[in-house]
Amino acid sequence: MNMPLQTAGIRPTNRIFLRVFGVFGSLLLGMTVLYGLLIIPLQHDSLLKVMYSQAATVSRSIIQACSDAMLTDDFGFIVEHNLQVLQSNQSIQSVVIFPKRGAAMRIAPNGWDMLEDSREKAPKEAFENETFGLVTDGKGQSHYRYVMPIRFSGVPWGAMQIDFNTSEYDANIADMYRHLTLISLLVVTTILPVGYFFARWLTRPIATISDAASRVASGDLAAHVTIQRNDEIGQLSQNFNKMVDALQQSRDQLQDSNQELERKVSERTRELDELNRTLDQRIRDEIFQRKAQENLLIHQSRLAAMGEMIGAIAHQWRQPLNALSLVMQNIRMQHSMGTLTDQSMDRMQEKSNQLVNRMSSTIDEFRNFFKPGKHAEAFNLANAIRASIDIMDGVFKNHAIALTLECDEAMELFGVQGEFSQVMLNLLSNAKDALIQSKQPSPEIQLRAVRAGSRVLIDVEDNGGGIDPQIIGKIFEPYFTTKEEGKGTGIGLYMSKMIVDGNMNGRLTVANTGKGARFTLDLLAAQSI
Repeated sequence: MNMPLQTAGIRPTNRIFLRVFGVFGSLLLGMTVLYGLLIIPLQHDSLLKVMYSQAATVSRSIIQACSDAMLTDDFGFIVEHNLQVLQSNQSIQSVVIFPKRGAAMRIAPNGWDMLEDSREKAPKEAFENETFGLVTDGKGQSHYRYVMPIRFSGVPWGAMQIDFNTSEYDANIADMYRHLTLISLLVVTTILPVGYFFARWLTRPIATISDAASRVASGDLAAHVTIQRNDEIGQLSQNFNKMVDALQQSRDQLQDSNQELERKVSERTRELDELNRTLDQRIRDEIFQRKAQENLLIHQSRLAAMGEMIGAIAHQWRQPLNALSLVMQNIRMQHSMGTLTDQSMDRMQEKSNQLVNRMSSTIDEFRNFFKPGKHAEAFNLANAIRASIDIMDGVFKNHAIALTLECDEAMELFGVQGEFSQVMLNLLSNAKDALIQSKQPSPEIQLRAVRAGSRVLIDVEDNGGGIDPQIIGKIFEPYFTTKEEGKGTGIGLYMSKMIVDGNMNGRLTVANTGKGARFTLDLLAAQSI
């Protein structure tokens, strides 16, 4: 477990000061070290460049002055000239001349001597390339060595090696380290106190605000801070005081709200007790009202279905009535002309009987269609759908509406066939109204029934333009209709969804297609029961 800073002897108000001062000091120390790391290599390279320039200048002057002597092997002149060079430049330790043929010659301030090939040789690259740098001899002493090839008219003659004393270089490096140390001490002694006072100036008001915040956290909302500064910290202290005042005001409001809430809770408790005493009666009243409303909806739905049926009967009877009227006119015309014979009378009577029988069978079909069923049972889906289509056949022909049916003849559903027929009649009537209202030039309704596992999906799709997306979610609500007043009750789709979702354990949904609307019935197949 980490020990709190208080137990380690550090006050909480000094933590931020130590952090700021530590960061400031670390940054200062890092900058000083970085300065040393950058300056020392640069100074070192600068000194080496000076020594290289000096060595290159000396070597070229020697070669230029002794070129004739080197070609004529006048070693006396070579020695004399180099001794003069060494006396005028005391930083040169020695000059060694390596001819490609013969012994090498070493010239130092204290004398000269000829070097046998076995004692000292120039490296092979000295005859071709210029080399330079610090080297250490066998005694551990370092010196700067410059080796330069000697050429006359492009022909290599030999090489020259010059060794320089590095005491001045070492002195410059040591002097540079002394200066860097003095600068570092000066920075530490002058800037660290500035950092100390800056950290105290920065952190003291923050510590004051922190102490006040701790008092506020412990519940003392009278804690305020007074910091007279025209900067962000001064603004922070003013905002802190405003925050504390707002907290105090909020606490007062909260206490008032609690008292008001307690009062309201007491009132609601009394109301709840009163509600509990009358709850049973209210539930019975609500159930009675809901049953009455459902009965009213069912009655209205039946009336609407009867209206659709009467309209369908009218369409179904229109053609046979017209034909019967023509038969009666034909009888009257033949009678007035005296051409009415027994044969023609029998023939027209037979035609009249056929028309009347057809109208009578239509009545029977409608009566059987709306005959109420009380028990759920398996029934043929294709026959049930065709029964609904037959009801609307006259209406569809009157409005030139083309209808197609795709259904497996052996497919069966389980439920009350009369309720399913009422649903299909509502969906077909709804599609018919949409097609008439949209005035489609080629109105069409498609009925499809497909098996999907244990379910049966029945689509009723039209090309009437679809349903407005803003109201498509409301069409299954009771009394909601888009038709003109007096032309729709708004309960057909509601009752259809109640029958499908509630009585047939299915689901009735609607969606817009590219051409119109599609109503989908998702029902359980009879074989899955």
